[in-house]
Amino acid sequence: MSGNGNARPLNVIIGVNGIGMGHTVRQSVIAQYLRERGHQVRIVTNGPERVQYFQDLGFPSWDGWMPTLLARGDRIHASDAVRANFRQAPGGLVRHLRLRRAVRDSGVPDVFVTDYEPNTPRLAYHFGRPLVSIDQQSKYRHLDLPAVGRYARTADEQRLRYFAPRVDRSFVCSYVPLHAENRQVEFIAPVVPDLVRSARVSTEPLATAYFSRYFDHGPEESVRALAAIFRHSVPDRTLRIYTQPTELDSLRGYADARIEIRAFDREAFIADVARSEAVFSNAGFNLISEAFILGKPVHLVPLPTYDQHWCAQVIDETGLGTSAPYIEQEAVLGFLARGRELRDNVVRHRDLHLSADPRERIAAYLESLPVATRPKAASAAGSRA
Repeated sequence: MSGNGNARPLNVIIGVNGIGMGHTVRQSVIAQYLRERGHQVRIVTNGPERVQYFQDLGFPSWDGWMPTLLARGDRIHASDAVRANFRQAPGGLVRHLRLRRAVRDSGVPDVFVTDYEPNTPRLAYHFGRPLVSIDQQSKYRHLDLPAVGRYARTADEQRLRYFAPRVDRSFVCSYVPLHAENRQVEFIAPVVPDLVRSARVSTEPLATAYFSRYFDHGPEESVRALAAIFRHSVPDRTLRIYTQPTELDSLRGYADARIEIRAFDREAFIADVARSEAVFSNAGFNLISEAFILGKPVHLVPLPTYDQHWCAQVIDETGLGTSAPYIEQEAVLGFLARGRELRDNVVRHRDLHLSADPRERIAAYLESLPVATRPKAASAAGSRA
């Protein structure tokens, strides 16, 4: 084992929220880093695609149950939760009991890590092991952040408290400086892949865009509007729009000689962001973080969640980009006109606040856990990690 002074490797289980790719990418980076330091890592996520993603990276992975907890107004209502999960709950409980047996039979870990999901907290409580959260949402639990328009943090805080009523340590990823009085809370720079940190950065007459689907809020309106603005009012730049393959057929019609519509490919997307003047997207945490590491300003159109509206507002207020409720010409052209100023702001901010790689801090904490919290016997797989 390399990179730490532990008497023996750690056995870690990481729980990953399987909605979208942000949580998956972040935790896969942490998992690979821990493995490189000689630790054994297993994954609990939800959805067969996410399970396969981690298995392809070589991690034993399980598919856990994720209850549906949607907000109405600014709250999660118990009656809504019951209705949404009534039919799924019995099967979900069975799956969790099977997961518990699988963990017991394959080796109870030394520590559980959770990223905005309910499975590993229940396992940690059951087996009496430490629970560490590594996410970006927990700022809504620990900080009294204000409402943004009609959106409030209430539902995010409720969801976090349902998923993990208590944690032993909370690492909160943030691309802006934050502070909490709770000494068990530590703010760290965003976790991003080496692919991003090592990308070759330049500035070419190119803008890169990516818009997500969130339930019935799809990318088509943003793609249509942005393509029209570039077609008629931005003659000196290429616009490259990435989309999920399932959206590609419906969006191809907006392409022309300078406007490209491409199926999302992570390596190609990062390479294009690294050479772009600017980035257009919704206000997802991971994409913003990666753009900032590459020194690129963002123009954001938040999806209808508090998280996205908070992110968009903070970016606008700190001069690291701009935001608007939807894609419209005046805001887009104003953003492009401020390109040099915003890029300079992002680079200064990155060098001050985002240059440290947080993986070392995370690993050092996990490796500092007292030996007394770890099981005396490990499975054969665990002892070989």
